[in-house]
Amino acid sequence: MARGLLREAAALLRRRASEAVAAPGERWIVDQDETGALVVAVFGPDDVDLVDGTVSGAIVASYAYPDHPQRATHAHALAAASHTAALDPQTAVALAVWLETTATLQDRAEELGDAEGAATLIEPATCFAHSYLRTPEP
Repeated sequence: MARGLLREAAALLRRRASEAVAAPGERWIVDQDETGALVVAVFGPDDVDLVDGTVSGAIVASYAYPDHPQRATHAHALAAASHTAALDPQTAVALAVWLETTATLQDRAEELGDAEGAATLIEPATCFAHSYLRTPEP
């Protein structure tokens, strides 16, 4: 059933998110290192200077530019870094909550005998879970 798949994906999202952070409240941003290379950096509330808004933090990932100009442009690397930063651990936990809530909704819909009525809410979550787990859709 889809609810098992949803809960499996949610558990994996939660595990990966917890392994990716060193402290609660961390967020990810796109930045540059001291050489000007594009990076994703992690920062927490204590890393924000309240006077000028400067953010400091540790590097999570670095985006190099391979020797393939049509495929690895600065714009492409910036888009990849931005996407990575947008799906930081806090966001992954929110996705896990959505999957768990959808699984619970499916449980309740089946108890009430209206699995079809909940299908429009369950199907997108199931598609996401299949994609995230890299499993084929039935």
